[in-house]
Amino acid sequence: MKIRYPAVEGSFYPSNEKELEEMMSRFDKIVQVEEGVKPKAIIVPHAGLFYSGLTAAYAYKNAHGHKYRSAVIFAPSHRVAFYGMSGADFDEFQFIGRNFKVNRELTETLKKKNNLVSIDQAHLLEHSAEIQLPFIKKYLDVESISVFVYGEIEYDKISYVLEDVVSEGKDLVIISSDLSHYHPYEACKRIDQNIIDGIKELDIAKIDKGEACGMAGIKAMVNCAITYKLKPLILDYRNSGDIIKDRSGVVGYLSAIFV
Repeated sequence: MKIRYPAVEGSFYPSNEKELEEMMSRFDKIVQVEEGVKPKAIIVPHAGLFYSGLTAAYAYKNAHGHKYRSAVIFAPSHRVAFYGMSGADFDEFQFIGRNFKVNRELTETLKKKNNLVSIDQAHLLEHSAEIQLPFIKKYLDVESISVFVYGEIEYDKISYVLEDVVSEGKDLVIISSDLSHYHPYEACKRIDQNIIDGIKELDIAKIDKGEACGMAGIKAMVNCAITYKLKPLILDYRNSGDIIKDRSGVVGYLSAIFV
């Protein structure tokens, strides 16, 4: 069995299961949900839980109670430079208290249909997909996960893969992205507002005026939403300056759902 082992356990999230559960419960008590909606896709951040966990919980809690076959994660590569998108070629992702089975059939189908590859190195140390696992464990009723990490790639190529997933209607699409990085607090908010407005209005040109490490994934999701007439809902926005006192160089976080 081929297992992907945790890379950021103990740094981006607690390595102790009880501590992790307590942290997630604190987020859960704050978060409210949009009644009567079943998300087909979500956009969530991927910083350490201390910074962006509450924001991510808004999107995931709205998916709680709904049945999905798999959680399909699309995450940008931070450590390995490559062109294209890699489908995770593992049988399981190891995690605290639970290993996540990989939907190999779905992964291989999407890879073959869209001429994708598998690059193990792109997944082994990547935090932007791994940090979604605490939320999938707590909130989602899924049998498996499927993980795609992308490097340099045109957003429409990601959109084709998203459309294959959304059109089938069995899985939850998870777009992993933080927003602008290391601008002063007020500048960060101004820059990030372009992403917020672009998602709300399904306007890719507005999104292009913002900044995000998962920009291609966000634009691909908006493109997919236009094609399938999905409605975007912005649930939460904040930046690291709202969490710690240092506002000299902050990172923006957003959660949104598409219904």
